[in-house]
Amino acid sequence: MKTERPRGARRLATLRSALPLAVALGTVLSRSDTALAQAPAAPSLAGSWRAQLDLAGGPLRFSMELREEGGLSGILCNGEACQPYSRVEALPGDSVLLEIGDYAAAIRARVTRDSLVGSYRNVGNRGPRTIPFRASRGSWPAAPPPESILGRWDAFFNPEGSPSPRVLELRRTERGLEGTIISNTGDSGLFWGGMENGGFVMSHFDGSFVYMLTGALEGDTLKGIFHAGLTSQRPFVAVRSTGAPHLTPPDRLVEADTTSAFEWAFPDLDGNLVTNSDERFRGKVVIVEIFGTWCPTCHDSAPIMVDLYRRFRGRGLEVVGLAYEVTGDPAIDGALVRRFADKFGIDYPLLLAGVNDDESPNATQPQLDGPIAFPTTIFLDATGKVRRVHAGFYGPALGGMNEALERELIEFTEQLLGEAGR
Repeated sequence: MKTERPRGARRLATLRSALPLAVALGTVLSRSDTALAQAPAAPSLAGSWRAQLDLAGGPLRFSMELREEGGLSGILCNGEACQPYSRVEALPGDSVLLEIGDYAAAIRARVTRDSLVGSYRNVGNRGPRTIPFRASRGSWPAAPPPESILGRWDAFFNPEGSPSPRVLELRRTERGLEGTIISNTGDSGLFWGGMENGGFVMSHFDGSFVYMLTGALEGDTLKGIFHAGLTSQRPFVAVRSTGAPHLTPPDRLVEADTTSAFEWAFPDLDGNLVTNSDERFRGKVVIVEIFGTWCPTCHDSAPIMVDLYRRFRGRGLEVVGLAYEVTGDPAIDGALVRRFADKFGIDYPLLLAGVNDDESPNATQPQLDGPIAFPTTIFLDATGKVRRVHAGFYGPALGGMNEALERELIEFTEQLLGEAGR
């Protein structure tokens, strides 16, 4: 005869049999929670970074500041000259994208707690270029230069081959050594750096220009190397400027046919052909701006073109931009030119004129004789004839020279309008 256990006893037995399972499950859950709590969080990107591109001739240094408030953002800086990244995005696999959209360029890097390692890449007319990139947390130390290298220097690049004149301006600031390089057609932006191994190192990187100047004082002469891109290296020598002219004035670099109207016929961003004979240009003073979105100096000059157009279009001024881009693909180049127009609020026509290579600009501008700089500004009087060609531009890094050039361009535009009775 089977003896039944009381109901309470059966419940107790059930609880006792279930207890080991519950304990085991609780242990697993506890360990899982602990593992989740101990899992490393994605490293924060916020803060200052010492960044560099590893060129064949040594590291090109610049600074970055990344922020996380309200989403990822950041800036890259050459000394005091800073510009925002157009996009900063965390990518799968502990990586980050730092986009420089104005120049179809980007840095992609793997993130650890204290370092970034990857590459910089941008589109070029000879195909994309890639340069190794790395960064570590912190700020570059200021390395004040000695008085002996400061000031204005008359230089020649490639002194043993085909000498090309430059002027170097070097100055001491609280950030170390700053300055710029001036050519016949303008400047290369602000360079920043300091002293290292008995010489100086200065860099400029903005997403398009990849420049570094290294050198040392030997007696009364500066000697060194100008580095461009990953591998290009050009020797230079420089002596202190005496004040005598060393560069060719930018209005004397390009000759133009002044006997007949200046002609152009290129598509706009919607594919419509725009020519000099269109109604909007007839009998008008016209400024023709040859530019490229890949060209930082063209970004420097765009605001004065916009200012001239807005200031004088009521008196009959017209402006047209002729873009020589990097790919020759209207979809890619058109998108870059639209971005350029949006950036500066340009509402005059921008045309796709060709590719920035060794042949296209001169081949499509037969009325100009001489190397075409970017930008090149052509002033046409009301009869359509060329009155002035200004090659290049003096940017903000040149301070007073930039301001003087802007005043000069305004005054010359007013002169042409006055001659036209406007």
